[in-house]
Amino acid sequence: MAEYIVKIGFWLRAYDAFTVEADSDAEAIEKAKAGANTAIQSQGRPEDIDLERREGVIAYIDRVEPHGRSEVIENIAFDDDCIHGSS
Repeated sequence: MAEYIVKIGFWLRAYDAFTVEADSDAEAIEKAKAGANTAIQSQGRPEDIDLERREGVIAYIDRVEPHGRSEVIENIAFDDDCIHGSS
């Protein structure tokens, strides 16, 4: 019987918060978008992480061989959970 290494990927929802000051709702929305762009690029830890795993994919399956690994297949959907709508 052969041995295989299976790596999966999945989404976790993470949340952060920040405060903006604005003179109108429209200005608050624009400042929120700018702040969100900055926050999304942050290397820091998010404020909260929802540990419910969602929308999984099998990143790859490799067969273990005597002299290394051999790719069998990659990027395989295995469920129909789509947090961003169907593609």
